Amino acid sequence: MKKTVLAFAVAAAVGVPAAAAADTTLYGRLNVSLDFVDDGVDSSHQLASNSSRLGVRGSEDLGIAGLKGVYQMEAGFDAAQGGGGLATRNTYLGLAGGFGELRLGRHDTPYKTATLPLNFFADTLGDKHHMASRWAAVGAGTDSTFYQRPDNTIVYMSPDLDGLRFMASYTTDRDNDTPSAVANDQNSFSLAATFTQGPMFVTVAYEQQNDVDYAFSGVNEVEDAKAWKVGGTYQIQDLTLAAMYENLDTGTNLWGDRDVFHIGAKYQLGQAYVMGSYTNAGELDVDDTDAQMFALGAGYDFTRRTSMYAVYARTNNEDAGMYGLAGSGKGKGVEPGAIGENVAGFQLGVTHNF
Repeated sequence: MKKTVLAFAVAAAVGVPAAAAADTTLYGRLNVSLDFVDDGVDSSHQLASNSSRLGVRGSEDLGIAGLKGVYQMEAGFDAAQGGGGLATRNTYLGLAGGFGELRLGRHDTPYKTATLPLNFFADTLGDKHHMASRWAAVGAGTDSTFYQRPDNTIVYMSPDLDGLRFMASYTTDRDNDTPSAVANDQNSFSLAATFTQGPMFVTVAYEQQNDVDYAFSGVNEVEDAKAWKVGGTYQIQDLTLAAMYENLDTGTNLWGDRDVFHIGAKYQLGQAYVMGSYTNAGELDVDDTDAQMFALGAGYDFTRRTSMYAVYARTNNEDAGMYGLAGSGKGKGVEPGAIGENVAGFQLGVTHNF
């Protein structure tokens, strides 16, 4: 940052065009809430930081065929109790031009980002990813498989083609292995397309993770896991509607696959808004592994940067379900206190973007 500021100062002093210097932006988001939660066995209240972040991003004109070098380093931190790590969120170097953008580093998968516009309760107790893109059942091994921000990832994003965009990523190694005969066995690829026209947004995405290491009650299994989904939003004046269908395939004969269905609505009332959603996680190939989640919320935007919100969410598990209000960007999410227990929570929060 200091070097960039110095570069601009030198450029101005000697008359070098500003476009020749790097363009760097410091940005961030603070999101803190007071949560009252019940895991079905006990209840508590707590202060939580929800995906608070600090980042630096920028670009530099390379002077060749309209190409730019692009970069970003983003850190997640806990605004409620301190702590965090450098480059824990999307951090990359890349190249941008008429062909689109290529990024190398740690990055959200296209499968994850494709349906973010449908997630009205992002980073709250009602986040749809507490059920979508994951499975949570007794003995089901690996969890949250398709809500990923993997290391070692190559990402391509196409330019806007009259409202149509394509995204693709390849993760060379999910476990950061050093070079060996099996270094790339646990690789992944992710694909997504989005289309925006007027009030309509639609998306479709697919992801495959190779050699997922499961553990089922002492029995280890290594299989390829797959997922695909389709969804979209439609805006009718101040009302936005959202819907998504998703299929997750564990790749195993024991657990098989399951479906997810999500619907949501958000209504803007000037600076205020209200919203609600319903998410259904269907059964795996084992009985009573399904669950349902309900969420209601409201908020008020004091300015374009500062807002307050309130959210109530509840997860109802079947006898072998283990879904809670956790697994997304929600800080201090709550899991069920015992197998099949229901989970509920209410939060009051404030956000500030800069």
